[in-house]
Amino acid sequence: MKSKITILTLVLISVSHITYGQQDPLYSQYQFNQSIINPAYTGINDAFNATAIARRQWTGIEGAPVTNTLNLSSSLLHNKLGAGILLLSDIYGVNKNTEIQGMISYKIDFMNGKVLSFGLQSGYINYRYDYGNLLLEQDDQALVLVDENVSKVNFGAGIYYRTYKFYVGVSVPKMLNTTVEDLNNSITLHKRHFYLSAGYVFDQIIALKFKPSILLKVVEGQPISIDLNASLLLAETIWVGLSLRNFNAVGLNGQFEILDHLRLGYSFELPLNSINNNIFGTHELMVSFDLELFDHHAIGRRYF
Repeated sequence: MKSKITILTLVLISVSHITYGQQDPLYSQYQFNQSIINPAYTGINDAFNATAIARRQWTGIEGAPVTNTLNLSSSLLHNKLGAGILLLSDIYGVNKNTEIQGMISYKIDFMNGKVLSFGLQSGYINYRYDYGNLLLEQDDQALVLVDENVSKVNFGAGIYYRTYKFYVGVSVPKMLNTTVEDLNNSITLHKRHFYLSAGYVFDQIIALKFKPSILLKVVEGQPISIDLNASLLLAETIWVGLSLRNFNAVGLNGQFEILDHLRLGYSFELPLNSINNNIFGTHELMVSFDLELFDHHAIGRRYF
């Protein structure tokens, strides 16, 4: 079906400005698996982990973003190293991006739950544009200038420090700006993103644990993105939280933990300045489980 005018407008903005770069996909359930934004998190918890996230943004608008990710990671060599793979599919409007990243980390264990990790990643990204789904009144020269199928290799790096109650991470998942040259024009498909994440757990509140956290994302030429989150852990089993994204979207999120091995998560977000009365919010589902595959693996209580 042909895309609606609202989506067409967004698509034309993304492909016709030679200095514009696409943003990385958004997530809400990143707090318990930051490998999707920081390779240094890979294998940080001394076990094998598999996490799948499905996100449907701006439901009610045709062509709105749909993002699916699968992350597999494990600690290796007596927990000194971590290795993993990230598979990602991001579809919005006529854009279909597919990504595969390999990640490796080196960890320094200071005992008492304190770990400093350095991570690297490298991978392949395919950008596809299906212009046949656009309903155009006339030919647009800007679309002719953009290749419908572009594949690029990129690499990234990150640092992550964690204790039992605190974490902080800095990362650049894709260090290279992705550009294409066509008819003497330089078109930026993606700009590098800088991430800073941090969180702390307060455990002296009756029988509850309170965890505030923040995620900052910086992209050249774009406003700074700020995610604020506050979560409560009930009975060491259920996480319930509120989030505020860029001060223009509010969200509810929750996770249910089963014996420290399995986590089921759901998030709902609603824009505060809705551009369309038919928007029914953003929904995100997460399934994550840990396994002890090797003798040096040990699954324990974690809050990040």
